[in-house]
Amino acid sequence: MNSHDLNKAAMGVLIFVLVAIGFGNLTETIFHQDPMEANAYPIDTASVASATVADVAMEAGPSIEELLHTASIDKGMSVFKKCAACHTTENGGANKIGPNLWGVVGKDVATSASFNYSDAMIGQEGDWNYELLDRYLTKPKDAIPNNKMVFVGLKKPADRASVILYLRSLSDAPIDLPALAAAEEVVDEVADEVMEAAPEPM
Repeated sequence: MNSHDLNKAAMGVLIFVLVAIGFGNLTETIFHQDPMEANAYPIDTASVASATVADVAMEAGPSIEELLHTASIDKGMSVFKKCAACHTTENGGANKIGPNLWGVVGKDVATSASFNYSDAMIGQEGDWNYELLDRYLTKPKDAIPNNKMVFVGLKKPADRASVILYLRSLSDAPIDLPALAAAEEVVDEVADEVMEAAPEPM
């Protein structure tokens, strides 16, 4: 191949490369998009969170405070039969597998001197208030981890409220029922929780 043919071949390759580069630049020019600085349709996460407040409140259901005001001592006595194998309720009654429960509502946790409590119970601070009793009767192992009670819990909130109301009656001086919060206060509390959990706006 002579030098003339080599020049022609080199020219052909050069033209091909230039055409390819030019075509790539042309495509970039036609289809180029600058990155968006913000969403074309900004999403107001605050308003979305606010819109779900009522739904969250409905899903959560009535509070233990509300349920106690509609609970039944008679129903509580009936449901408590599940507990009677391990607990007595009479004033001065003997302990069984579990402690006697006379006057338990409002009483400090693990304070019956005649009962051998687990370390978990001894380490639990506070008293048997309505909230703790509700959590404990829901699932004892979750409410106070490592305690020795083998009862799986009561799934129905109304059953728990009735049992707690019944236990409250086992006293010479039952503690006051909790005051009911106004509906607006409940919604505000749920709204605050939802807003705290909501992601920051973009």
